[in-house]
Amino acid sequence: MVFLRALGAIEVEVDGHVVDLGGPVPRRFLAALSTGAGSPLSDAALADLVWGADQPRQASATLRVVASRLRSALGPAGRELVRRRGSGYLLALPAERTDLGRFTDLVAAGVREFAVDDPVSAERVLSEALALWRGDPWPELEQADGPLAERIRLRELYEVAIEERAAARLACGELATAVADLGEAVTAAPFRERRWELLASALYRSGRQAQALAELRRVRELLVAELGVEPGPALRSLERRMLAQDPGLLVESPGARPDSPPGRRPPHRRPLSTFLGRDDELRVLGELLTTERLVSVVGPAGVGKTRLAIEHWTAAEAPVDRWFVRLGDVDDGDAVPTAIATTLSLVQRTGDPVTQICRALAATPGLLVLDNCEHLVEPVARVVVTVLAACPHLRILASSRQPLGVDGEHVLALSPLPVFDGLGDDGAAVRLLFDRVRAGRAGWRPDAADRTAAHEICAMLDGLPLAIELAAARERAFGLTEIATHLRDRRDVLGPTPHGSLSRHADLSAAIGWSVDDLAPGDRALLVRLWPFEGGFTWQAAAATHPDAGVLAPLASLVDRSVLTLEHTPSGTRYRLLETVRGYCRGVDPAPGASRAEHARWVRTFAAEKSALLTGHHAAGAYRSLAAELPNLRAGIAYDLEHHPVAALRTVAALQFAWSVLGIVAVGRTLLRDALAAAADAPAADRAFGLLGLSIVSFHAGDPVEALAGADAAMATLGGPETERELWLSALMYRALAWTALGDPATARVAVDALVAEVDRLPTPEWIRGCAEFGTGTVLLLEGRRTEAVRLLRVARERSADCGHLWCEGMADVVLAWAILADPDDTDGAAAALTALDRALGVFARQSNIADALGAVYAASYALMARGRPEQALRVRAAALHHSARVGADPRRYAQFAHPAIVARMDRLLAAHSRPDELTDGAALSWPAVIDLVGALARADRPELGPGTPSL
Repeated sequence: MVFLRALGAIEVEVDGHVVDLGGPVPRRFLAALSTGAGSPLSDAALADLVWGADQPRQASATLRVVASRLRSALGPAGRELVRRRGSGYLLALPAERTDLGRFTDLVAAGVREFAVDDPVSAERVLSEALALWRGDPWPELEQADGPLAERIRLRELYEVAIEERAAARLACGELATAVADLGEAVTAAPFRERRWELLASALYRSGRQAQALAELRRVRELLVAELGVEPGPALRSLERRMLAQDPGLLVESPGARPDSPPGRRPPHRRPLSTFLGRDDELRVLGELLTTERLVSVVGPAGVGKTRLAIEHWTAAEAPVDRWFVRLGDVDDGDAVPTAIATTLSLVQRTGDPVTQICRALAATPGLLVLDNCEHLVEPVARVVVTVLAACPHLRILASSRQPLGVDGEHVLALSPLPVFDGLGDDGAAVRLLFDRVRAGRAGWRPDAADRTAAHEICAMLDGLPLAIELAAARERAFGLTEIATHLRDRRDVLGPTPHGSLSRHADLSAAIGWSVDDLAPGDRALLVRLWPFEGGFTWQAAAATHPDAGVLAPLASLVDRSVLTLEHTPSGTRYRLLETVRGYCRGVDPAPGASRAEHARWVRTFAAEKSALLTGHHAAGAYRSLAAELPNLRAGIAYDLEHHPVAALRTVAALQFAWSVLGIVAVGRTLLRDALAAAADAPAADRAFGLLGLSIVSFHAGDPVEALAGADAAMATLGGPETERELWLSALMYRALAWTALGDPATARVAVDALVAEVDRLPTPEWIRGCAEFGTGTVLLLEGRRTEAVRLLRVARERSADCGHLWCEGMADVVLAWAILADPDDTDGAAAALTALDRALGVFARQSNIADALGAVYAASYALMARGRPEQALRVRAAALHHSARVGADPRRYAQFAHPAIVARMDRLLAAHSRPDELTDGAALSWPAVIDLVGALARADRPELGPGTPSL
């Protein structure tokens, strides 16, 4: 049999003998696997745990070697425990065969035994649990963040086990042992007040009243000096009882076991308003509570947690008792048991309220609802653990802004209501707004303007039901259109919470403030400075804007408290503030100007770092990162345009490729013009950089005249290649590109020859050399030298692929395709052109390049027409034109490289087959659907190429 120990140094017993695991890396690998609790961990997650930042270049391959070594060390009895699953590994070992699982089960059992007044069994079980503890879990992974939460949970169980064993020994009369244990315990963890309470009680029962009071004074001095707080209610109450020499302290009365459980409480008041938009969540909640014993409904302020709990509570049909405990007005954690006992009508009974609750509900099937737990999570969790252990037929439903963190808890995360449904119609948020407006205006019907305003209102209010209801309350005074206008800048247009509402807060700001102001000081300080981020942010961005503090633990805490939302995207995990929370944080930020300045500084650094990667092998990831941060980039640039215009110019110029690749040509063009105007006194190199950005973006917008003017102005500003060689080469390149687009072969030849001469004169980056070859190939096409052009375009494609310049690699295939399509009689060549365009679309997809992919799609429509497939050609062209209008890029800008009349010829061919619904049909295709369609048509139309067919 195999048994794994991870409480302390990792250790494996096989048939009673400890095995040698073979060095530190296999030990860390096994420790990392054991954190998965039987679930698979991906290669990436394992590599982070095993090596951290010092990962080998081929981490997955190295993990396979480590796994093989570990299997060999475990021998025949254990080698099958390390299994490959998907793209990772898992440890196929039941929890009961690990000290982690055994320890957790034993602590829970010990707490349960003590809760049902069996201190002898509790002491035995808890001692067995503590004997398993050899030290903090996974010391091999102490530098890794991955198991931090689980390590904290296990450490807390260890501390609880120490305290509950001491309490059990105290209850058994083992006073000397309890005093000795507790003396060590308070030294080890002096801020855990439960230990001081037990120590003082043990001393008092031992006849050492003066020493017991001295210990209570000592803990008061410690808490005041170190934390600036007074002892909690339990310690203060114990001191009062000792001073009064309460005889109950010597032998606490356990209280009489009730003859029958408390009866069902009267139903909680159910709101009179309609319950909308939560049918699925209500069904899921009902299903969970039929199988699980603890379910927590969590979500941000105003999302409707209490309403959902009440709807389930009042609609439940099972013949069981139900109790609804409102904890929103309970401010003291020690008062939680009393609040529950009051609801259960146990307040007249003597003894510890938790014990009384356990006895009252021990044999009673029922549902206990604990509402508004977010400010009392730890005390509520302690009560829940004890009560569920002692009451096997009870189920608990909690509502909170964060989970209770109890073993066995099932979390139902309540999201804001959607503004649109899956078909693009009014979502639940808009339907709720309309319903509440009708409640105040009988017979009201929304017109088109109301519907547009409603969508905007619900989006700005994050779909939060409370906020939507407060907006509806103001409709009679302002109308929806004016409410939407006011909400863009202010929140005081929202009404107060109506009488009879479930919310305990006067307005939305108070509800959000309840979430924010209750945070730990460090968490709150971080949160209120995150508001400048738009569209979300990564933990790296948060760390960069808050370099003086760690952010991982606070971010996790803020997600748990539902003031941050978490999104898993292809480019990684992102955090986002709801707009309502952003607005609140902006209002309470003590230094909003400094927060915006720090955010803008991060934008500058981020844009510079990613822009430097756009012409190499890391371009694909860099473009994905830039695409994810577009809202932040625009916000940072807007700040710099006002405060640091030269910095704004550098950023927008550095992003010159991104504006077109990411499909926001018009936005980039406007920002470049604004930055050039704002930074008129910028250094010459910065001015030239901006002019070159305007040149290339104007080219993609289908304006070669402005593209040429920008390149010429940049060259005039630079004066020559001596100081800024790469800028000078870019200017020559953009100038040649503009003249080529203008269809002037003679001037284009002069421009491209100047570029080639400069490239040949001195060492040049490979990506620029590939662009020079691409430019020469296009000029050769204009000159009618097709064979030479095709050869050079292939060379440009291969060179660009080798150096990682995705734009030139893809564009070489697009122009090669147009070169074939210039011959209208070459139908087999059109099939080869489709193949080249499909290949280009694959490259552009890696680059996230929408603007140039549109050019490939447009060319594909001509290829389909040449292949005798007009219906498909029309549909593809209509989709290209629709999405080009959205992006602001001209999809035909490369066609004339092959032949000046090619576009006109294509338009004439397609005009004969056009139909009225052509554009509508094209607009119905989403961008991913367009790419999939072209790829499928290209692959389906790929014939066996004969010897005379061009090979691209």
